[in-house]
Amino acid sequence: MTATPTSRRAQLVRTSVLFQLKLMVDGVRDFILMPVAVVATLVGLLRSGEDPEAEFLRVMELGRASEQWINLFGDHEPFPAAGEMGSLERLVSRAEEVLREEVRQGDVSERAAQALGRALARLHQKSRGSVDQ
Repeated sequence: MTATPTSRRAQLVRTSVLFQLKLMVDGVRDFILMPVAVVATLVGLLRSGEDPEAEFLRVMELGRASEQWINLFGDHEPFPAAGEMGSLERLVSRAEEVLREEVRQGDVSERAAQALGRALARLHQKSRGSVDQ
């Protein structure tokens, strides 16, 4: 069965918003890792012993793990043992499922759902602006 143009457009919007979210999370991760890596390097240089790179290697491993969790370009598998928290995409998908169920059950008003949609659209626009700069 082929997807209708509307559902394909909706999928494109979802994919684009998710990519923008991943870009923001990736940027925050990089911003945090920069000074942490410098401090780990300094600690390794100042610490006596035969393993000066131990702290720096821990930072690198943290970076690899966070890269796998963010999965910016979809090249990594989620962490299997983490379940719904195994990747950013799984986390977003679970949040979507919960929201859809709430709307379906009537626990979230249509007005609230529209407001959430507008907020997500603004988030998408803001994230696009920060990436374009």
